[in-house]
Amino acid sequence: MTTPSNHNTQPAAAAQNRAEVLRLASALVDGVLSADGQADLERLLLADPAARDAFRGFMRAESILAWELVAGDTSSVQIQPEPEPVRAGRSALPMPIKLAAGLLAALMIVALPAWLSSQREPARQVIRVVMPAGEQVATLTDDDHARWEGEPFDAQGNHVASGPLRLAEGSAQITFASGAIVAVHAPTEIEILSADRVFLRSGQITPYVPPSAHGFTVVSPSGEIVDLGTEFTVGVDATGRTDVFVIDGEVDVASGHTRAHHDAPLRMTQGFGSRLMAAEPTPVPTQEPLVIDHFGGGESKPLRRIDHDEGYASIVRDGAVWIPIAAPPKRTEPFVRSVLDHDWSALAGRRSTISFKVTLPEEGTNESQRWLALVVDDGTGELPRAFDSIASCAVLISPDWQVGFRVDGEPANQGYVFARGEPAVGPFQVVVTIDDTPQGHALHGGTVCTVMVNGKEIATARRFELGPRPRLQLQTFAEPHEGTQAFAVVDDFSVSVSTDRTEAP
Repeated sequence: MTTPSNHNTQPAAAAQNRAEVLRLASALVDGVLSADGQADLERLLLADPAARDAFRGFMRAESILAWELVAGDTSSVQIQPEPEPVRAGRSALPMPIKLAAGLLAALMIVALPAWLSSQREPARQVIRVVMPAGEQVATLTDDDHARWEGEPFDAQGNHVASGPLRLAEGSAQITFASGAIVAVHAPTEIEILSADRVFLRSGQITPYVPPSAHGFTVVSPSGEIVDLGTEFTVGVDATGRTDVFVIDGEVDVASGHTRAHHDAPLRMTQGFGSRLMAAEPTPVPTQEPLVIDHFGGGESKPLRRIDHDEGYASIVRDGAVWIPIAAPPKRTEPFVRSVLDHDWSALAGRRSTISFKVTLPEEGTNESQRWLALVVDDGTGELPRAFDSIASCAVLISPDWQVGFRVDGEPANQGYVFARGEPAVGPFQVVVTIDDTPQGHALHGGTVCTVMVNGKEIATARRFELGPRPRLQLQTFAEPHEGTQAFAVVDDFSVSVSTDRTEAP
């Protein structure tokens, strides 16, 4: 095994060094790090640049969480509070660690005094952490009518600001050096801490974390969310309350910011949601899966599908459901509908989230219009088509116009996830949230629906009526044409509902 000083350290060794640094740093700020532990931390910091990155990110988060924003414009303020004298029972920081911290430049000068001061009553001041010169850990890779306060990114999209980043309008996509991709939805305030760590002060983000970025962490005022290879959403309100929902994969959720909380995190998988609050010692579950269908993968039980046309029935193949999306030219009925046979009455009176991933066929995208739709109706009468007025709401995915959303048959929104002007076959990660709770009715005047595709909000709070026994269907369409049969491929269909079992009004 290579030594920490080798810049070509194997990934396993590098991960082990990083985990050890975080463990030792946690013990340091908790005041329980032994002399041997201090020596180990010194050795790792001096020898391994990656270890210094991990330590810098950890201490930066500690410094940020020690302070509160005051009203008014303090964006240009930078404060170095006086450190508190070391109390009995807390080990003084040894000189070698100070030397190692010195290698971290201005960051450590700010972070350690800020943490020490946090042991008193929180100071009502703002502190900004300065990124070391030349360090580039995040890049703006896409945006949709985004308006930032200030200019946190240069013309090439490189992150050049220090301190909080405030997105006032639109949405943006930030790619971290670790490989994590974070979609930011206005209004939101974040701070980039390191290549694998971001602080969400307020607003909503949707991180997508590939295996290479395993361990990417979202810090909020109420706790921390550690990704284990997944996609999830995090929202923070004005009080610091944090809501987490797992779209796919797994995350660890922990309240607070001390090691005692992180020793026993809540492991969450697809379809689960939780809430973190400063007054609660543990995360509070808020959503649980009603159905998760991996279509032959994992331990899920597949849904029974009722196909509208048995001659062109959907099939399960390679861990996905394949739904025919094209008909031979002699057929006059172009629709093929697959109803997801389940008791969906639990959606009424509650907050529910429907999530799935779909890939459309490449062949024939320029020859005929093709789309797949998720259609929700009141469960009575004939099955509606996506464009029918009796369809309560419908989300349509097409290679040509990409994403469309309709309420009661009328167009509500259309959005582009990929570049315009070119057929887009996906994959499209679709998340539909329906709020039918009494609280939602009081706030919005009825049931509302929010649609997010690949981390981008397509429609927000569109009102419609949801019956007591809703029905869900996946529906495909293609104009008859010459050519081979094609399919819309749907992965990991899940429906979750709020843990509050409020009866429908």
